[in-house]
Amino acid sequence: MTDNSENNSKRRSRAFVYPDDLPSRMKTRPDGTGSNTGKAAAGSDRNTAAGRRSTSENGRRRTADGAAGSRGSTAAGRRGTSESGKRRTTAGAAERREGIADREKSEAFRRISSLVPKKRKFRKGKKKEYFYDLLTRIFLGAVTVIFILNLIVPSREFSPDENRNLAQRPKISATSLTNGDFFRDFNSYVSDQFAGRDMWMNIRSLGTTILGNRESENVYFGKDSYLLSKPVVPDEKTVSATETAINGFADRHSDLNMNLLMVPDAASILTDKLPRNAPVEDQISDIRDFENSLDSNIQRIDAISMMQKNKGQKIYYKTDHHWTSMGAYEVFLGAANQLGIEAPITDNTVYTVSDSFQGTLASRSGRHTSRDSVEIYHPDGTDVDYIVTYPDTGKKSTSMFMSEKLTEKDQYQVFFGGNHPLVEIRTTANNGRNLLVFKDSYANSFIQFLYPYFQNIIMVDPRYYYDDIETSITSYGITDVLFLYSADTLLADTNLADTLNAASVSEQAADNGTGSGDNGTGGTESVNGSSAASSSLET
Repeated sequence: MTDNSENNSKRRSRAFVYPDDLPSRMKTRPDGTGSNTGKAAAGSDRNTAAGRRSTSENGRRRTADGAAGSRGSTAAGRRGTSESGKRRTTAGAAERREGIADREKSEAFRRISSLVPKKRKFRKGKKKEYFYDLLTRIFLGAVTVIFILNLIVPSREFSPDENRNLAQRPKISATSLTNGDFFRDFNSYVSDQFAGRDMWMNIRSLGTTILGNRESENVYFGKDSYLLSKPVVPDEKTVSATETAINGFADRHSDLNMNLLMVPDAASILTDKLPRNAPVEDQISDIRDFENSLDSNIQRIDAISMMQKNKGQKIYYKTDHHWTSMGAYEVFLGAANQLGIEAPITDNTVYTVSDSFQGTLASRSGRHTSRDSVEIYHPDGTDVDYIVTYPDTGKKSTSMFMSEKLTEKDQYQVFFGGNHPLVEIRTTANNGRNLLVFKDSYANSFIQFLYPYFQNIIMVDPRYYYDDIETSITSYGITDVLFLYSADTLLADTNLADTLNAASVSEQAADNGTGSGDNGTGGTESVNGSSAASSSLET
């Protein structure tokens, strides 16, 4: 069984081989496929020959068609090339013309650009360095200019904007250098005399206004365009010294009629004009406390009640810290009886001498939104004349009004031309009453109502007065004394106490026989001309 299988396997694997001499058409496989292959091969040969003939014919036709197409394409191409060339030539000429125009424009732009400074290009980090360098140069330049201006601009003695005297250059001495007074005074001098001080203050004030602040430089921006100065906060030591000096003076001159008139500032009276919830010192209480501390032989004129009664009128300037002539007049009417004036004149001719006044509060705050009118009063029905003498300048006048001051910034100086150490008013009243007024600038507009009732009025401003007041009292034959101050001044100023205390020392020296009047040099000699004033009264 096994042998048969192996034999069969060998028979299946043995290849069938045709004899070499057998024609190909007869070479068939035992399975009969050989003859079909031959037939297919013969058919394939015939098909190949036919395909070759067809291909040859198709090739000849395509060649002919291609040649004809080529000749047509060549002719069309030549025509297209000619037209395209013409178009390219025209376009090229236009482009050349545009190019020439562009080059001309570019050249013109280049020439113009050469005249314009080129923007600097900065590398990263260089731009910040350039900015800081420029800022430093500007700062150093400004400091240099200000330093030079401070050297060449002359020092001012008075500031109309601040209504005060300015510090002057201090003198150098070993003592002032040792105790530090020189450096302190020099600092004040530089601050007061700084070039463009008023301008810088106005710029600062303008800035606060723009930011919407309700105040600037201790000035409130009130309703109805009122500018209201903050009342000063009293210094207890200063107030006590002033009270003691006044009481001591009253004790030494108990034979004289003495009156005190303290005028409250606008913020204490016109409270309805203040900004809402604006903090204000209770000046009314400060005045009452001061009045109550004085001896009983000094009469108090209640200016507070009189001003409150007339607060609906224009008793204060809107732009200045002073009271108006109307405010002074209302207080005069209320104080006439205490001043010994039995029948005060109530008929007056009022002259408006200016309607463009902008005072110290406008200058200090930088707020110039309103203007005030300045008025002067002339009492009707009186024939009393007067002569005003200014011993510090030697000037005399038949009027207490200086119209030339109306052309200056501080038009309130129309009254007596401002403040002086001593002013003498000699009248034709001839009633034997001589009034000594210790005052600040509030008195300047008040005196116009007093002159018909006194033979002589002597005005002394302790801030500028350095003479012996006791000598003046004796020389002028003083019968009445009036302390007329704004509360802001009297509660903060030490000059009145210094003047009155110096008088006390002088009187004690005279009692001891060492007074200046006993040394043969003339007790009425003075620096500011008190002796000249006394002799003019006696002639």
